[in-house]
Amino acid sequence: MPSESDNAFKCGQKHRVIAVSITVLILIGAVLTALMIVLKQQQENREVWKGNGTTEHLRDIFLGRCREYTELMGPVVGDKDCRKIVYLFEASFAYKNQCDITTADYQKLMDYTHYSIPCNKSLFWSQTSELVHSYTKAIKKILFTLEDTLLGYLANELNWCGYLYSSEMNYHSCPTRGECENNPVSTFWKMASKQFAMQSCGVVHVILNGSSPTEPVPKHGIFSSVEVPNLNPVNVSEVRVWLMQNPNGNQSGALTYTCIHQNLTDFKKDLETRNISYSCDDNY
Repeated sequence: MPSESDNAFKCGQKHRVIAVSITVLILIGAVLTALMIVLKQQQENREVWKGNGTTEHLRDIFLGRCREYTELMGPVVGDKDCRKIVYLFEASFAYKNQCDITTADYQKLMDYTHYSIPCNKSLFWSQTSELVHSYTKAIKKILFTLEDTLLGYLANELNWCGYLYSSEMNYHSCPTRGECENNPVSTFWKMASKQFAMQSCGVVHVILNGSSPTEPVPKHGIFSSVEVPNLNPVNVSEVRVWLMQNPNGNQSGALTYTCIHQNLTDFKKDLETRNISYSCDDNY
């Protein structure tokens, strides 16, 4: 007849076997999970998007621009840690589906880089990029485009994306807007544009293309779909349009629009229904 000590020994041995078995199962599960992640990473790395990959040396460019901007704008921007800005930027799209990036993903970056834009200084544009940025460069701090703000200055003319299963940048290819609208770059500019519009106050200036191959105010552009709806009638008193003919120097044969064109009168009505005044100058 087995003694109590024998029973205790067998019971302890049984518990040890169970514990070892559970540990082995956990280790097998962890190995299989790691293997699946590696396989998925390899599969993702082989996926080729139609757009260009991340701009080479993006992190260094971002950091350099940030330091340059904060030193130049100092008191206006406030005390900002550029390394933290780079970290928040990269964290916005790392380990995420690159076709499902939302403005919420960039929220921490937006909150940290927030600062007030002086009233009567905001300058919006549509289809007039070259002219507008030459103009703001010449007049220096009299008017500001989105690209003259901290976020816009950091990201202007850069490209980026990452991977779902990695924190690394994808330098091979990135999704275009045609492949998926909610890619890292498109979502970033929507977010930045919305913030810029919401912060604008007083008289808001807009430079539009009077020789546009479509219309001066395209219905589906960021200006119409994101910026205009986010102008706050409580803060914005007037939208002042400057309609420029052949602003990019390459549309000599294009149709010429004037301030009385239907597209602009519809734009005027839309603003006035929101209690925002409107004025328009041809070839200002």
